[in-house]
Amino acid sequence: MSLGARRPASECSREADVLEAVTFGRWPEQCAELVTHAASCAVCADLVEVARALRDDREWLCRAAQPPAAGMVWWRATIRARADAARTATQPISVLQGVAGACIVGAAAGLATVAWRSIQWFDRIGELAMQFESHRDGLASASAIAAHHGLPILIAVAAGLVLAPLAIYFTLADD
Repeated sequence: MSLGARRPASECSREADVLEAVTFGRWPEQCAELVTHAASCAVCADLVEVARALRDDREWLCRAAQPPAAGMVWWRATIRARADAARTATQPISVLQGVAGACIVGAAAGLATVAWRSIQWFDRIGELAMQFESHRDGLASASAIAAHHGLPILIAVAAGLVLAPLAIYFTLADD
């Protein structure tokens, strides 16, 4: 580059005014002086070209956008608020269901303990039956006692084993 050659200007003092006129839609009708300036200034001419392209794109996008109606937005917000309120209201119920499930599991464990003791009782009945082998009447009555008390305990344990998983399922299941 020779010493006498001038570099093109990279800034113009009227650049902000030209940008404002294009951005706010006053270009070229309401600013004849700036139009004349942009015709002679390379920086402002480039700025006008780019700013008009961006403004046209913005206007096209605004026309193409289809925002939902205000009634639809309000309706969705109402539905969301109701769902949040319902979720908040069911939290204590979920906690109580968890406590109920734990109680059922505890009751099942208690019934299993009682059943285990009754099994030990059955062993004692067997020992008693061996001692009284000669007395068949005693053996028959001991078996009758075991059958009489063993069946309700067995039914209670079976019910606990069936109901405990159901209670846990309903407690942990999300609606």
